[in-house]
Amino acid sequence: MNHQQAYRVQRLVLIIALMLILFGDTGMNAVFSFSHQPQSIWFYPQLVVALITAAGPNLLLMALGAYQLRRPALSVTKLVRHVLWLMGGITLFSLAFYLEDLVMQRSLASFNVADFLTALAQAPVGFYGILYELLGFFVTLPLLRVIAHHASIVIQQYLFWVELVFIGMVPVLVYFTGLTTISIDSPLAITAGCFFALMGYWLSQTHVLQRITREHLLIAWLLTVGCYAVMVSVTMYQVNLEKNFDLISSQPFAQTFQAIPCLTLWVTIATWMMNRPRATVAWRHNFVQTVYGSLLVAGLLIDPFMGINRWLTPIIGAWWSGWCLSVAVLIVSVELVWLLRRVHWLQRLLPDLFGGFQSVGGATDG
Repeated sequence: MNHQQAYRVQRLVLIIALMLILFGDTGMNAVFSFSHQPQSIWFYPQLVVALITAAGPNLLLMALGAYQLRRPALSVTKLVRHVLWLMGGITLFSLAFYLEDLVMQRSLASFNVADFLTALAQAPVGFYGILYELLGFFVTLPLLRVIAHHASIVIQQYLFWVELVFIGMVPVLVYFTGLTTISIDSPLAITAGCFFALMGYWLSQTHVLQRITREHLLIAWLLTVGCYAVMVSVTMYQVNLEKNFDLISSQPFAQTFQAIPCLTLWVTIATWMMNRPRATVAWRHNFVQTVYGSLLVAGLLIDPFMGINRWLTPIIGAWWSGWCLSVAVLIVSVELVWLLRRVHWLQRLLPDLFGGFQSVGGATDG
């Protein structure tokens, strides 16, 4: 896989990831609206999409791992500076979001630094929690780099099965034994983030992708269908057992079987890009460079753009209007970040996590 192919794999994966993240943040205004409506033929497809939205952060980390774990190692000074700028961007945009929320509630006079710091520590608004996962990735980057470059095939297979068993099967089995409800604790979530970053690196190697056949992909997609079948059946079992459809929106175990679907999608896109006879013309500007900033800016745009949802819901329904809202927020966020990054100090608060067009992917056989 050359530089251009690696860039296009990451671009497509990141577009899918950001769309899932944004759509998942629409909540009862869109993605989970079906749970409060009479069951129809579209109930289960919408439930599957709701479960799929939880895969967005995992795909984002796969793309990040595929680039950062292949590029030359950052010095300690540069890495610390990078982490500090990431923290600065999260803090500044979280403050802007907090003030925006107070303005929309007409309670700006109630601004309280302690309340803001509490909200910041608790990862304000849906996908801001994903930004903390990015921070965790960069903090653990030196360790991940060692694992990525020195782990044997046996270790890679071991990590995959550990992820599938302990993040996937164990919570489900424990739930059916009646010991506890299905949930993923923070330490496990951090472990999963490291897993997806490593898998993104390993599965972007040319020699790995060239060994994958159509039969392998077919089996992977059948396993993916099986994973979502388990998630759907267990979700509805819990909902019917407790007579509470609100449990769908809480998604207490949406991360359980996301490993195989995410890896399947990544490998499918990567092999498709490798086998394309001719690449298309590059876009006007580099979408991959604006991903981190787009997440920050999107947090400020979701509420102001909610008017799109209110206007379209009576016409096409909450679910489809939620997709329209997500597309609008994504497009405007990317364009705004592209403009903001032309300002020097804002460019530092909106750093590029993936590198330019020619540097994305690096040496793909390393």
